Amino acid sequence: MARCDWAIVCDYAFLDENRKMCMVGVFDRIFATAVPALHHQASCVLKLIGEPKERVHIRVDIVRPNGDVLGKIEGTGELGDDGTSQLNLGMRGLPLPDFGIYAFNIYMDDQFEKTIGITVARAPEKTPSGGEGTRR
Repeated sequence: MARCDWAIVCDYAFLDENRKMCMVGVFDRIFATAVPALHHQASCVLKLIGEPKERVHIRVDIVRPNGDVLGKIEGTGELGDDGTSQLNLGMRGLPLPDFGIYAFNIYMDDQFEKTIGITVARAPEKTPSGGEGTRR
């Protein structure tokens, strides 16, 4: 049975001319001044391993900090001749209604496989530069 070897959340992912997965802006934390917020573009990238040409059903549930499911991504595919596949699950306009930890729960053939998380945290307040107490 196929399994998820690894999963990463980033801003953007693509296959280069040699079919190598490239990821830009890997993150596990987003800073927001307020919620609700919106992350304009994100990707959840997965590497699957199993038997050559094995058919798999994948589902990723995106879960809010309060436990409610924010959204789902799912589909069926086939692993390559070497028994592996890398998937780029692109998301545009990912809503972030709460501060806290969001879970990306990954299921393969309806069996829970793993969770990766991102934290939406309050952006630190900017402090004025210079002034009293500044070293010279």
